[in-house]
Amino acid sequence: MSMTAYDSRAALKSIPPELTTRIFCQLPTFSDVFALAATCRRLRQVYSTNILPIYHKVAPRTIACLGQARRFFHDQSGSAEEAGFSTKDIRSLVRNSHVVKKAISQFERDIVSRVRSARRHPPNLTRTERRRFITAYYKLWDLMRSDASTWSLRIEGMTLKRLHYLYEMTKLPQSIGQGEEQVPPPTFSDEPPDSVHSINSGTSEKRIALGEKVWARIDDVSQQIFGQDSPHPVIYAKHEGFMDFVVMWDHWHDSLKDLVGHHSISSFRPDPAFEKRYLWDDSSDEEI
Repeated sequence: MSMTAYDSRAALKSIPPELTTRIFCQLPTFSDVFALAATCRRLRQVYSTNILPIYHKVAPRTIACLGQARRFFHDQSGSAEEAGFSTKDIRSLVRNSHVVKKAISQFERDIVSRVRSARRHPPNLTRTERRRFITAYYKLWDLMRSDASTWSLRIEGMTLKRLHYLYEMTKLPQSIGQGEEQVPPPTFSDEPPDSVHSINSGTSEKRIALGEKVWARIDDVSQQIFGQDSPHPVIYAKHEGFMDFVVMWDHWHDSLKDLVGHHSISSFRPDPAFEKRYLWDDSSDEEI
């Protein structure tokens, strides 16, 4: 005899809270967690009472770049990072991750599928490219929410590598966040929707100003270290990427590293601590 939905809920009600919590922890996504918690008052109570252990089990397999996602959420909400999560906080964190996933889908459709390189690029972001996109997107979203007067302080500690990722992200042909920014309409409104002119609709004045601030920081760091402005990677995008996008691709990773330090004199050998602080950081592109 098959068990009905009513029988399933009745069975769950008879399970001790500890076992019910373990069931929540085994669910693959927060959508499943929310759906189960919504079935009855008792399950909602178990979920809300045990939200932290459930979060620690489900979040790492549901929310990509969880550390960056959490930092963005705490900046967004104004809460301390050491503070616990409420059910409302979890929903906000998940909602933010869905915004980023939607941005990735649009980027893959408009940009990634057209990337040029010596070796054919897959139509989707690779695992490491996806991480670069997500971390840079959260940083961009955070800066776009902030007052422009705080930008210099917020980007001051970033390496040249991270600054290049962020600068390129300011060129995204889509609105950033949850409707906080709207890009201008396409200049050529009669173009087919998948044409370059239709895709490249421009960015808001605030994002243009942010891009200029980020590039000024790149030049400032380059001047301090090498005595000259940084070369601009966009000149390579025609043959190694698409539109303004080139630095985030896996096949351009080594080229970016050369670009960041190629204009140094041959005797320049930064110590590892100096390099990690100002030039390059290998710690964040490996896993999601």
